[in-house]
Amino acid sequence: MNKKMRLKMAVSAGVAIALLFRLALTIVAVVAVASKSQPGEASCNNDDGKSCLADEENNTRQPPEPIRRARRNAAVVSATFRNQSPHRADVHHDDGRFGRIVGTAEANEGELRISTFVSHTFFVTMHGVRNSLVDPVSDEQYFFTVGDVAEEGEEQVFVLPKTTAPSTTKCKDRYPVCVSEAKRGECATNPGWMIVNCCKSCDDAEGFGNLIDSEVRCDPERLNATIPAWKAGSLDELFSEWATGDEYRQYQPRIVSSPNKVHGASHDGPWVMTFDAFLDDFEIDQLLKGAEYGGFERSTDQGKVVGGSGEMQKVTSSTRTSSNAWCRTECESLPGVQSVTERIEKVTGIPANNYESFQILQYQQGQFYRRHHDSSNVNSKKVAGHRIL
Repeated sequence: MNKKMRLKMAVSAGVAIALLFRLALTIVAVVAVASKSQPGEASCNNDDGKSCLADEENNTRQPPEPIRRARRNAAVVSATFRNQSPHRADVHHDDGRFGRIVGTAEANEGELRISTFVSHTFFVTMHGVRNSLVDPVSDEQYFFTVGDVAEEGEEQVFVLPKTTAPSTTKCKDRYPVCVSEAKRGECATNPGWMIVNCCKSCDDAEGFGNLIDSEVRCDPERLNATIPAWKAGSLDELFSEWATGDEYRQYQPRIVSSPNKVHGASHDGPWVMTFDAFLDDFEIDQLLKGAEYGGFERSTDQGKVVGGSGEMQKVTSSTRTSSNAWCRTECESLPGVQSVTERIEKVTGIPANNYESFQILQYQQGQFYRRHHDSSNVNSKKVAGHRIL
């Protein structure tokens, strides 16, 4: 594995920071296969054989029913999710926290077939967002649990009825784990995500329920964000400090572009700098380890805003084909990740509370992210404004 990492600091109508990992990842898929006894072969290990039952027809020694049932439960089961509703539905495995998407069942009789295991539970949301798909009468979210099967390979079918609809309840919990997450203070430390996805628990714990309305949550006065964070010339000062300051030489700064080619830049233009030695091998390993906690999923782009919560739909784009893992909670607690965060805070002068969580991107050979803009004039109407740094 090549552990070289480059931290590029690029400016184009502002500045965006990107972490580029040069690495080759091999994904190993572990497939669980249930073993079967062959005719005439003992299927238990005790010497006296009293825990085994003999099949009189073929004289094959078989384990007792509880053991046979356990083996069936460990075997792969086929499950089909049939979506009769008019809404595209994302199917998520309920992992006890916030779920992991396994696929999409298209609207109007679309089907999603997966291989899974007995007792696994799944839930469904609108495609691209986490808004629950529910029974419109009870407003209860649909959960499907894989039951026991008579024979290995038997298929189970779960149906999302025609009447299924997005939940209309504005302030509700989307996951059972919301209660415990709110109790440990996540509504205060991660309010943007928690208020949208765990609104009821955040309202009970902190009284934040009214913030589900994006107009209230993002009001500049409420956020004390009426004064611009950057003034004319601020970026020039910051980049000039990076280019000339002795304390930054250890990161091997390289100026690709600068206004009027100041500080020996190769090109005349907006500020583009790289720090070619910003992270060490230990920190890279820690970030990669942290990526394993959340797992890699296909990268997405932002779509339209859904509902009044300000939630933006995730869409699969042909311009971006990588896989993405978020660095949150367990990942952020790793020593190497914390040292990276502290270094970025020191270099930029911006506290970590102003950051998004780190994203680790995985590119297989031939994958790409085409040229794009991270900002547009639409952002000038938002409290965050244009992305600058």
